[in-house]
Amino acid sequence: MSETITQAQYRAFQQAYDFFNAELFAGSLPHVLVTLQRHAKARGYFSPERFTGRSQQTTAHELAMNPDTFTGRTDEEILSTLAHEMAHVWQQTHGKPPTVAITTGNGPRR
Repeated sequence: MSETITQAQYRAFQQAYDFFNAELFAGSLPHVLVTLQRHAKARGYFSPERFTGRSQQTTAHELAMNPDTFTGRTDEEILSTLAHEMAHVWQQTHGKPPTVAITTGNGPRR
């Protein structure tokens, strides 16, 4: 059975998250739930402790990517949004946590 589009997309973002975590953050970031979410005027966003386990009392941060902003952007540009959102994960985990969910609408759209 061939890989579905859902499996392929989420696998690619998980692999990119793992790579950037190792290379840019020395493996210090926690696991997060990477989602594809449409959010007006944002390429992505970070929301701390957004998901709660159904059977366990655990939470996970959400790192969302907006697929509406992928068209016309290179893989490098799309992954730069992922890395940017990962900086917010670092901030939440190791720095000064933001007081609200963080959205990436920084700068002009390409």
